[in-house]
Amino acid sequence: MTNTLKKLTTILLLLFLAPIIIATVQTPLSMDATTEKAVEKKKEDIPVVYAAQIETPPVTETETETETEAIADPVAEILQPPRKAFVYFTHWQEAFKPILAASGEKIEIYHPEKNITNFQEQITAQFAFHNVETDFLTSDNPHGTKDYHSVRPLVQKALSQNNYDIVLDIHRDSAKAKVTTLKVGEESYAKIMLVVGGEHANYKWNEQLANKLSEQMNTIVPGISRGVFLKTGKGVDGVYNQDLNKNTILIELGGIDSTEVELNRTIAILAKAVSNVFDQQNAS
Repeated sequence: MTNTLKKLTTILLLLFLAPIIIATVQTPLSMDATTEKAVEKKKEDIPVVYAAQIETPPVTETETETETEAIADPVAEILQPPRKAFVYFTHWQEAFKPILAASGEKIEIYHPEKNITNFQEQITAQFAFHNVETDFLTSDNPHGTKDYHSVRPLVQKALSQNNYDIVLDIHRDSAKAKVTTLKVGEESYAKIMLVVGGEHANYKWNEQLANKLSEQMNTIVPGISRGVFLKTGKGVDGVYNQDLNKNTILIELGGIDSTEVELNRTIAILAKAVSNVFDQQNAS
């Protein structure tokens, strides 16, 4: 009986202590799990930073002014005062056969109305596009001139009243299409020849400018300039009123077979080349 009572007491004691023992053993595991969850929660609380979320430091007033000045400087360079060109036509009646034919006129190489002076508007527009202003020779009797001698006093007067960066006496060459036309792909151009009179003391200045202009034209459209011709001796004027201004050039624009489209294309190239020469002068 006594033994039975002891066994029963032991069993009851084990049953009473079992929950305590189990709780004691599991508590460290529960603590570890809780700690792990807490660590994970802390990780979740740390925000992920992407490049787009990085805030740039505020720009100071000094930095803003510096950036504005950096932007303004190139603009100031572009907005240079316009250069000035003086243009006239000594042989103003020189005409182009295709233009006369297109208008139903008798095909001739001289015409009192449909002639080289009709390109003044195109010259003005193209030069203006490159920041070059153009003045044309005006007279109470614009058709009263016919050669270098009669036009000279008018040119002299105009040059005394204004300062010009370049002076162009524009003509039409008498050569035919084989000599005066340039084909580039599907487009054709009226070639240009530059003439310098070598029979005055300062012709080297005119020649230097003519060479620069010819070079620039051929850089833009290779072959469009036929080059610079220095003329002296019998049968030529030899001066061409270029002694009045060192920046004067005689230009032969196309020839008798040049079309209006070809001439307009070449005038655009001429204007760009003149602008490039001025840019070179500014850089030097």
